[in-house]
Amino acid sequence: MRIVFGWNLDRVPWTTDDSGTTVVTGPLGMLGILQARLGTTRPTADRTFRIAQYRALLERADHPWYRQSFVNDPWHTAQHLLEMRDDAIEAGWSPNLKPTDYSAHPRLDALSEVEALVVLGSSHDTTATLAAGRADDLREVLELLRIHSSNWPLGISSIELRDQRNTLPQVWQDIVNAVETLGVAVSETIANSATPELTIVRGPDEWSTAEAAARYLAHLTNRDRLCIIAGDSTSVLDQQLLRRDTPTLGVPSATTTTPSAQVLPVFLSAVLPPTDIRRVADFLHLSFGSDGGESPAKKLVPHVVSSVLLKALAREPGISGDEHSAWMTALRTLHDRALTQPETLTSAWNTARILDEFLRVSPPLVHDDELVLNSLPLALDWLSTRLRRLSAHHRANGENASSDGTQTTTDSFLDEAAGHLDSFRAALGKLGTKTLRPRELFDIVESCAPRSTTAVATAQAADWTVVSDPSEVPVGTGAIVWWSSHRNATSSAESWDPTEIAVLADAGVHIATVANRERLRQAAELRGIRTASTLVCFCPDTSQGEPLALHPALSRLSEVIAATHPDRYTSASVDSVLNDVTVNRSVGDLFDIESWNLHDVTIPTSAVPLERSTRPQAVSRTLDGDFTHLLPATLSYTQIDQLLSDPQEWVLSRALGLVRGFTFDIPTDNRMIGTLVHAVVEHLVRSADVDRGAAPSAAKIAATFDDLVPRFASELLPPGQLARRNAIRSTAVASLTHLFTVAQKRGFTITGTEVDFTFDWTLTVAGTPRQIQLRGQRDLEGEFVDGRLVIIDLKWANFEKRYRTMIRDEEAVQLSVYSRTTEPSPQAHPLTSYFMLKQGRYVSTDAALDPNSTGEADSLDDDGNGLGGDPAGLWPRIEESVEHALSNIVAGRFESPNADIHAALGTNPGEAGSEVDKALKEFKNEELEEGRLFVTKRQAFSDLNLIYGIAGDHS
Repeated sequence: MRIVFGWNLDRVPWTTDDSGTTVVTGPLGMLGILQARLGTTRPTADRTFRIAQYRALLERADHPWYRQSFVNDPWHTAQHLLEMRDDAIEAGWSPNLKPTDYSAHPRLDALSEVEALVVLGSSHDTTATLAAGRADDLREVLELLRIHSSNWPLGISSIELRDQRNTLPQVWQDIVNAVETLGVAVSETIANSATPELTIVRGPDEWSTAEAAARYLAHLTNRDRLCIIAGDSTSVLDQQLLRRDTPTLGVPSATTTTPSAQVLPVFLSAVLPPTDIRRVADFLHLSFGSDGGESPAKKLVPHVVSSVLLKALAREPGISGDEHSAWMTALRTLHDRALTQPETLTSAWNTARILDEFLRVSPPLVHDDELVLNSLPLALDWLSTRLRRLSAHHRANGENASSDGTQTTTDSFLDEAAGHLDSFRAALGKLGTKTLRPRELFDIVESCAPRSTTAVATAQAADWTVVSDPSEVPVGTGAIVWWSSHRNATSSAESWDPTEIAVLADAGVHIATVANRERLRQAAELRGIRTASTLVCFCPDTSQGEPLALHPALSRLSEVIAATHPDRYTSASVDSVLNDVTVNRSVGDLFDIESWNLHDVTIPTSAVPLERSTRPQAVSRTLDGDFTHLLPATLSYTQIDQLLSDPQEWVLSRALGLVRGFTFDIPTDNRMIGTLVHAVVEHLVRSADVDRGAAPSAAKIAATFDDLVPRFASELLPPGQLARRNAIRSTAVASLTHLFTVAQKRGFTITGTEVDFTFDWTLTVAGTPRQIQLRGQRDLEGEFVDGRLVIIDLKWANFEKRYRTMIRDEEAVQLSVYSRTTEPSPQAHPLTSYFMLKQGRYVSTDAALDPNSTGEADSLDDDGNGLGGDPAGLWPRIEESVEHALSNIVAGRFESPNADIHAALGTNPGEAGSEVDKALKEFKNEELEEGRLFVTKRQAFSDLNLIYGIAGDHS
């Protein structure tokens, strides 16, 4: 066996020539070869597994030097000290064989005390306290090479060193010397003194740079002597290569974790108390794989279960055992379905039951911010079983399916997620502790997360060679193309201080410093790029919004070029070379009038007309035909509000049923708090305390609030939300006290809440009377002694101005609808009012309820149109407006006035502008003159802006 050994050559492909195959490798590969020859090969120990073992050793040793750090952050303390221990062991440190007094050096003293507890062995050895790592393997190999001297044939004929022997870390110098003693011929590669012709092509971003690189690679000849250095992910470059029918490189980002690493943290975030309802929703919605029809996405929780539970959480953002809660109602729904269809839905019910078990009934135990580890297996067992069943089911279904890459990707995802969970559980088993802080639990999850091993496009066979670092360029390369030749952002810091290095050196331990390793790496990089006669670099100016600097190897090469060709540049500085027009070119410089040119690649070019998309001038549409079939059988206030603002949106969403795919929206902030306080009012009204007009006490309101928080606002339960929860409770108590106290003073009794109503409404649509049923719910109903009704609509909003303006400008459609749909009274129409829960104020035309009212309640006029608490004459305008909107729909006129204004003015929905406001006000006044009402809404809230073509995408 012939070996080429270099410090940075572990990922380099082997070489083949007339004399046979040569193994090209670095330290990891060389260690594996020597272990195989010496018979010491063993399974590689998982890094996270070893950290967990070392954490247990640190806890046993309890050295004062690291004690406080261990208390604050045990996992990362163990991780750091294990790295130092391995570094010292690799350098030759043997504290158990050579006892030394390290009392003057507390860090070494701590490491030596922990090392006294180490019993090395494999990960399956129950007597071992630490699985052997790479450093232990390295020392074992060196010891065996020295012991066997020349009596053990290695089967290696020669080793060629790419680096100078005396620049290697001492342990590798010792290994090379020991191998040489065993009769292996060792030589050093003669350094290449040639200087390549350098060209650096820079684009403003990754996409323009990738286009230039792909164009160059697609037209290159002699690809067998070409080496491509992939300095970063080639995802964008591969897209451009595919467009030109050129083999893709398929190099993933070296620093990203695979998407499969999200499964376990999302799951744990959902199950660990206190319950974070948004994390529960993320867990229930988690899916992976393709969304195509032939290979639908896989869901961790089956859709038949997750959709029901997510809809429950969207109604009530909390998990409660209250029998009337949305969560318990959803569970009963799933159970009832299983009873009616046991063959197909029993497994769905079992899944829901187990989820309820570890989410609500018996969640993992957390006491004083310490997780009891033996309370976690139920949840982890379910996840493990679910991943393996998904994997088996997917493989079974994919055996006869056509392969398009989706099958392999999903299989890989499931395997990685299951492996992540296995690694995590193995680490937990070696911690030697019964409790763990949740923060450390997630540190462990992150430590054992699988790294990305796949790219958007897979690598395709080609004549060229692809490497990831300039030091890996093989000998004999004719040209190099370096994609994304920018500086690596990562850097290493020295772990040892000079006094520790000196103490270890006295004991024969030679620590390889970061500076020495960096010099070794830079020398290898420069040697690699000097292998070829041509070096073409493609580097974007920015990536993800950050400027990119060129790789340091190019600066070293520039020094060589300047020294080699002193007459070619203005000075011998690096900048004079890197900024020279013959070296540094922008992607725009590669074009001339009729061609694209880079080195020996010339491509004819031609101008194509610029493709433009235009904004619609109007959104409203008119179609021929009779559209009576679109008319509704029932209406609600929400639909009326939609008809008065955007009839076309009503047609698309209500009449035609155009909706987004399954989505869930967990209420938060004002929506969540409003739902909670509404529920508090409902429970208070239905309790005995409010009978006969009695106002509930502040203590009763507060207790009801606390009881309902887990069901309607579990977001407020975590300890970090205590101040917010207390502030909302105080606001709610004061506000609801005012609600009931003022009602008592005004002389009416609150009699009902969430009261259903129906009203048979006769409308004249397109000249024909038509009866439509009006349905809805009123938040609060009350009654005066004389029988007159009171209707109150509860609002939790930041400001009351909007609602006061609606009443002042006679636009309180909701109050008018609620008033008109009551049973007619000979005394007067109901008194209506908004009640602002956040501010604790009534907003009404009734001055006794609302001292800030600017008007008085209107009385019935001769025609019976007054609403006795609503703006006068509002109902006829509502009726006229709805009849007009529905008549237009029947005639095929589908109007969207707000969207029309945005389209005509070329304004995106999210942009505020005085022109839009002015145009909307003019249209509103025109409608008022015609006796109709137009409700102004912010177009940004519409779900149909993309369909309308006014949201920036005009296609």
